[in-house]
This record gives sequence, C-alpha cells and structure tokens, in this order.
Amino acid sequence: MEQWTLQHRLFAYGSFVRSGESITATQRLFSREFNVDRHGAVPSRNTIFRWVENFRTGNIINKKPPGPARTTRTPENIARVSEALIRNPRRSARRHASELGLSRESERSILQTDFRFHPYKMQVVQELNVRDYAQRVEFAVRMQ
Repeated sequence: MEQWTLQHRLFAYGSFVRSGESITATQRLFSREFNVDRHGAVPSRNTIFRWVENFRTGNIINKKPPGPARTTRTPENIARVSEALIRNPRRSARRHASELGLSRESERSILQTDFRFHPYKMQVVQELNVRDYAQRVEFAVRMQ
C-alpha cells in the first residue's frame, strides 16, 4: 500500500501554494488536516518539493522507476528459494543457489530481504561437564 494517497498530494500542493511556498507551513497544515499527532509521519521537505514539481509539469501519478524490471526477487524466485529451504534447511546458500540456477548474490538478496536470514559461522565449543561448574565457582572465588 502506498503511504501517500492522491488526496494527500493534492492537499499538500494546494497548501504549499496558499502558504506562499512555505514547507513548514505546508507540513503544519497537513498534520492538522489529516489529524497527525506531534511525532506522526508528515511528508518530508523533498517529498513536497517533488509533488509540487510533478503537479507543475502535469505528472500527478507516480511513474514507474527508471531502469530494467526486477528479475532477481520475483515472487517465483522467492517461492523457489522457500521450497528449497523447506526441503533441505541444512544445505548452504551457495548450494541452494547453484541448484536453483540463481547467482549467489541473488540468493543472498532473497534470503536477507525476504526471509530475514543472515550469514553466520557455526562455532564448535566444548560441552561443560558436571565437575566443570564446581571448578568455575572455585576459580571465581579465588580471583576475588
């Protein structure tokens, strides 16, 4: 869902023009009009300037971003990575990427952005025995 609707944009443009092109006055009027509390989200300075520029040039609705369409994090690739993780969760990300025909960077991007997984290194530590606890306590007392 888009944060700012067309109604928000129109109001911001109108109040910007009425207030003598004052950003602060526009933000104050915006917060009053839409009942935004003191620390609530109001459009930033750059956002208001961009809306005003778009209205003056005749572009009311947001355009698609420039550049090629996304090919990495498509819903299909995200679903494929999810299924691969469910099938074999212990397999490394590199192996998953090669199995799915994705680059390592694409796989990593999906894992971090969509699943909030981050790389880590397994560490092997010794297991503490029952007698180790007594030795730790004794050491701590001796060091005081």
